[in-house]
Amino acid sequence: MKRKVAVIVDAPAAVPQDIVEKLDIGIVPLRVVIDGKDYPETEIDMDWLLQRLEQRGDIPTTAATPMNEFLRAYEQAAERAESVVSLHLTSKFTITYQAALEAREVCMQKHPGLRIEAVDTQTVEAGETPIALEAAKLAMDGASFDKVVERTYEVRDAICSLYCFDTLFYRDKGGRIFKAKAWAEAEEQSSTGFKAMIQVDHSTDGTVQLVTRARSKRQLINKMAAIAADRIGAGKLAGAIVHIRAEADAEYLKRALRDRLEVDELVISHGGAVTAIQNGVGFVTFGFHKR
Repeated sequence: MKRKVAVIVDAPAAVPQDIVEKLDIGIVPLRVVIDGKDYPETEIDMDWLLQRLEQRGDIPTTAATPMNEFLRAYEQAAERAESVVSLHLTSKFTITYQAALEAREVCMQKHPGLRIEAVDTQTVEAGETPIALEAAKLAMDGASFDKVVERTYEVRDAICSLYCFDTLFYRDKGGRIFKAKAWAEAEEQSSTGFKAMIQVDHSTDGTVQLVTRARSKRQLINKMAAIAADRIGAGKLAGAIVHIRAEADAEYLKRALRDRLEVDELVISHGGAVTAIQNGVGFVTFGFHKR
């Protein structure tokens, strides 16, 4: 007997493998281009990649997921479910969402009666993770397609997603700098060493909004916790932290959050290849909403 809803999410959401298996979440990778060759990001050796990134030489690039990759994922989902909810990083950063929409149309023509909702989450990484978890839990509990879709957009619209960096060098190189371009240029031209925080979520229309700078990343992490405490208030926090070799920072943020407010759920995971290429070592992102 088929389940009602299958949930699919982009690999940059970095949902931990044990949760992927427990909630039966489909993962679709973006692409990494290394020395002219194209690979799914899930096939990249992270130790090798991070060492190469730290050299700041010939930096690998990233590419959107092709339409046929989504079509394959939707076809597989159709074998085990009556409908699909597919979650994608902000369309302001990549054409991945457009590829998902194209695959949706093709798949629904081949499978009359199959319902597919392709969602532009208007965020990425730790911003996507709580949306995926909320949708997948409802789907696992047997909720209807309409209910999963409704809740997905509710959480998408409530997410606050914050990002802090050791350096904006990689984000600038990857073309996702947007309003933070001036900060990246100041970093390159100065030895002041300011760290930057940005926001990317529904409230920023899926693009980069500048938040603040500080002399240390710990100051920014404390600012993240303060923002969360202010927004959650007396409620409960559900969220995620995704980092690139910044385990100590992730744990520090976890403690800071627990000191300030009631944490209902907080998933911590290491980002994948696309996240590393776009943001560099030391990157920390925190997405959350009120539950």
